Amino acid sequence: MLRRTIQIGTTLNLLGMLVTIIGAEEIVGKLCAKVLTTQGVSPLVAGGALVAAGATQVVQPLDILIVQANVNILLSHFMSLASTYFLNSWVDRLDPPSVED
Repeated sequence: MLRRTIQIGTTLNLLGMLVTIIGAEEIVGKLCAKVLTTQGVSPLVAGGALVAAGATQVVQPLDILIVQANVNILLSHFMSLASTYFLNSWVDRLDPPSVED
């Protein structure tokens, strides 16, 4: 039963890491778009005239904190996976898997 619980925990952590990595890619993409539009490499430039929607975007300090929060989520999932790996090896040493499992 303990092996099954560890397996479920590992699966949930891997799914959580996948969702967090996808979210991180989206956050970094939006930040890059903001930086590029404020640096003058805007795809919203039409005939030399800046479009107002792209010219006012600036990277805010809150944007950086969102990236930090995302990295913290990835770290927590990694630490949980590392601990389940340790638990799995500990359980295998105490009670090797039987043929019926």
